[in-house]
Amino acid sequence: MRGRDGAVAFRQMLPALLASRLLWFAVFIAVALIDMPGTSPLAGIRTQLLSWDARSYVDIATAGYPAHFDYHDAFLPGYPLLIASVTAVTRDAVVAGWLVSLVAQGIALWYIARLVSAERDRDAATFSVWIIALAPTALFFVALYTESPFVAAAAASLYHARRGNARAAAIAAAIACAIRLTGIALLPALLIEQLAPVRARRASRLRWLLVVPAPLLAYGVYMQLRVGDALALVHAQQLPSFGHAPAFPWSGLVTTWHAMSGAASGEMRSIFAREIAFGLLGLVACIAMWVSPRIPRSFALYCTLAWLLTASLTYWRSEPRYDLALFPAVLVAVDLTARVRALRPAVLAASGALMCAGVSIYASGRWLG
Repeated sequence: MRGRDGAVAFRQMLPALLASRLLWFAVFIAVALIDMPGTSPLAGIRTQLLSWDARSYVDIATAGYPAHFDYHDAFLPGYPLLIASVTAVTRDAVVAGWLVSLVAQGIALWYIARLVSAERDRDAATFSVWIIALAPTALFFVALYTESPFVAAAAASLYHARRGNARAAAIAAAIACAIRLTGIALLPALLIEQLAPVRARRASRLRWLLVVPAPLLAYGVYMQLRVGDALALVHAQQLPSFGHAPAFPWSGLVTTWHAMSGAASGEMRSIFAREIAFGLLGLVACIAMWVSPRIPRSFALYCTLAWLLTASLTYWRSEPRYDLALFPAVLVAVDLTARVRALRPAVLAASGALMCAGVSIYASGRWLG
């Protein structure tokens, strides 16, 4: 039965994966031809793929962390290690990063299809993979960022947790923690699943939860030995490159609002407006998950903690792409459109159009998230 479910999920995710990649490619080529008329389109795409944080991931993958404390220490090693492993075959870190994101996005959509199908039905699963593949900021599933591998690991973790496979759930959550700090939000969610009345409360199952934070602890030990700071991951976020420090979410919202109000250009105002809009969208999605009696509490808890980890800073930054980690909230969209399924194609069309706009913003070198 599980093998058949996996085959169905593969058939559901593959068209969505291919469609999102084709849209990305078409928009990227168009922007490259317009913005870089004297450069070959493929060379232009390569340049665009190395924008923003992608450069840091490639630096770590190819040269490792610097011997001294700097902003690179804010990036966990999971994703750079994946790039480095594939680079051994491709001999090109950018190609390797693109391939890692491709495979990881496929795995993410495959697990999401299985997860939603088990919670709802196959039609809901199909809608879910499409709306996630064509999300307004789905560009980050394609670019050299952590979104694809992180969502793949997180979706696998929640899927196996709901199926009662404590070991697989914990290992997948540990992989998520090796990629992004947000992965730690999976730990309480897995605990809820392990303590559910339908689960066998064996100590051996609970012990697997100790595996989840192991990558973060290992990174702390590594940084203590390398630069003398076990909390380098946190402290690097406070460097001028990021300027982040822990704060209440409403404090970060107010700071970002003032930055938007005082911005000197329309482009800067639009950047801050997107941060606020997506940050509040994430909050609304979390609240909706708690209100709904049909959504597992473990999903709502994971999304809430994941949102708090990104919003509890001195100002909101990268909220548009961080919302992608809240993929279980797709169940809210599924339930809202369940009685009027004719709305779903319109929702997908609108989301796909916004995705193309997002790709255009990123491809032109502007800040998207």
